[in-house]
Amino acid sequence: MTEVELAPASTKKRTIMLWPSVVALVLLFAFWVFFYDDELSVLFWLGLQFFGAISLVWLVCLIILERVRKSLSFFIPILLAASMGWWPVTETVTRPILTAFRDSRNYVEFLIYDAKHHIRAEARQNRYGYRVWHLCKHSASGHDIVYDASDETLMQNNVEEDNCYSVVFSLGEHFYFVTEGCVGFP
Repeated sequence: MTEVELAPASTKKRTIMLWPSVVALVLLFAFWVFFYDDELSVLFWLGLQFFGAISLVWLVCLIILERVRKSLSFFIPILLAASMGWWPVTETVTRPILTAFRDSRNYVEFLIYDAKHHIRAEARQNRYGYRVWHLCKHSASGHDIVYDASDETLMQNNVEEDNCYSVVFSLGEHFYFVTEGCVGFP
């Protein structure tokens, strides 16, 4: 009789795992979706911070065990968590990430509100010089879409008065997304 040799099991090992990056990106996307809801955004933010801290510990353990390729899988969750909060990373590193995150969410919010209420068409039809649409959000900050033909709204960007601040994001075509909030108690 002829003996059949069994081929050895797959010798190719998977060295980079995708699940840490997928979990971190899902938490980041959920935070982005619920950005204006104070309770849910804090919950997803804390989840991302906690998962980033666990990933950092796991990364160090894998490096100590000399599994450097597997440790690379935990770099993205650490980077996302560090860019979103309390980690000892300089502000110059995190500012571009946070600005792109906030600006993309503001622009999507404008597109959603415009699709529901047709504010671009209303501004063109009524030929407003200045008009404010207040967005109802579950947040401690006030959010407005402003149409300003004179573009003077840009002068309110990063203005702080009596512990209250305003941030202006240009949406194009004389539309602006204005966030106003107060820090602390008056």
